[in-house]
Amino acid sequence: MKILEKGIYLVILGLPLYLIRLKIFDIPTTVLELMIYGLFIAWLIKGLRRFIIHNSSFIMPIVLILIGVSIATVYSWDFRASAGIWKAWFIDPLLFFIVFIGAIKKPEQVARVFYCLIVSGFVVSIISLIYLIQGDLDIQGRLQGFYNSPNYLAMYLAPILIITLGLFLKVGTPCPLGLQRVFLISNLCLLIIILFFTKSLGAWLGVIAALIFGLSIYLWERQKKWLIWTILFCGLIIILVFSLLKINSIQGKLSFDSRLIIWQRAWEAFKNSPFRGIGPGTFGDYFPAYPIWGVPQPHNLYFAFLLQTGLIGFIGFIWLLICFFRQGFKLFKTHYSLLITILMSVMVYVLAHGLVDTTYWKNDLSIIFWLIIGLMAVLKISNNKVQMSNQDQMTKFI
Repeated sequence: MKILEKGIYLVILGLPLYLIRLKIFDIPTTVLELMIYGLFIAWLIKGLRRFIIHNSSFIMPIVLILIGVSIATVYSWDFRASAGIWKAWFIDPLLFFIVFIGAIKKPEQVARVFYCLIVSGFVVSIISLIYLIQGDLDIQGRLQGFYNSPNYLAMYLAPILIITLGLFLKVGTPCPLGLQRVFLISNLCLLIIILFFTKSLGAWLGVIAALIFGLSIYLWERQKKWLIWTILFCGLIIILVFSLLKINSIQGKLSFDSRLIIWQRAWEAFKNSPFRGIGPGTFGDYFPAYPIWGVPQPHNLYFAFLLQTGLIGFIGFIWLLICFFRQGFKLFKTHYSLLITILMSVMVYVLAHGLVDTTYWKNDLSIIFWLIIGLMAVLKISNNKVQMSNQDQMTKFI
């Protein structure tokens, strides 16, 4: 298991390696995919039975998602493109998810996973800072680093910003000048700078929603309900004002108008093929006329699942989210409350930013999504073991 654990940390550190592409027997792949396949083969010898027993609540939603995306892929008019996305954004992350749950078992391992993500984000931020200093921006003056879009850079770093803040709050009190805290606050400042220059409204709205959620459940635990309603009200006002200012700007209005047209056409496409979808990765081909710069995804997480996995996959996606949050709230009052708060806050970010962007449909983003689901499952299993251990001790005492 030690080898699997180190392999998991290595995959998390190397998430941006999906950008390094190669071919094996004329089959396109990436360095990240090869790392995941190696990890899965190492795990497969032991862990499938254990995974099914301990994660029964997640099995059916996952099956529905796989059925939906597989049907959409089979009936796609561009089977090669759809099969590539089926493999890279569903099969690969799920293989990693299965191995992850089999190898990661303890809360301290969860913390190490968080730090692997933070280190990865730190490296990406440093490289992006070099791009910023050199003035290497896109045509709209937005920072994208080595990614294809500023939004991709923002969607990768924003969850890491939330995790960094959560861990900073955890370690802040005991060691005011400790090396760990200095690193976290330095990384926090760097992430904020990089996210600012991506000029991604969706990322900031998602981060604000995640912070409001995290603070609200923290206060709920302390029975301060009047403060919760005050924070929710102020947060909604901030989001509303922020959104209106952005939409009223020239660039913001163009972006918002574009999304309205994209969503309208996405809904029309869904009505034409509600059950089998249009095939993963074919959205840009479906709407070649608008806009000129192309629309690889519908700029909405929910439309992306609805269109590219059909109704079956979309139901599985919503079911999975319900299971995730239900499990999170059940575990919240245990001694894992901070870790649970971080996980649920990151998922709130994904869903909030997903209103205006596709925060799943990319190699690294899909793995982060399943990583958050997997961490929740790990904490559930760990909590069950603690309860069983306590029951055993009580039995012996009696």
